[in-house]
Amino acid sequence: MPEQPYNADPTPATPIGGMKDWQLHIQCQRCWRHVVLPLSSVAERLGGRVRIVDVIRRLRCTGFRGHDRCRGRPKRVTLVKVATYGKSTRKLREIVVLERSRQV
Repeated sequence: MPEQPYNADPTPATPIGGMKDWQLHIQCQRCWRHVVLPLSSVAERLGGRVRIVDVIRRLRCTGFRGHDRCRGRPKRVTLVKVATYGKSTRKLREIVVLERSRQV
């Protein structure tokens, strides 16, 4: 797969191996829990050749809902490119990857 230009936005088929400055911001559809997941840690666990779309398909909430785990699917997933300065971070770019409407 050819490399993307420096300023190109990632697509769902982009491998996560070269996205060390990116994070997934995930909101659960059932319990509304918000989680920030750095793609560098996902790449260490699953490998750098895994695509963004494959990571999103596997996502399930690990929060508690009553006595059991929620296990809900994500309602909203955004890719956020961050710049880290010491202990602080700043959002540089934000891309909505998944947006589900509320089920009635």
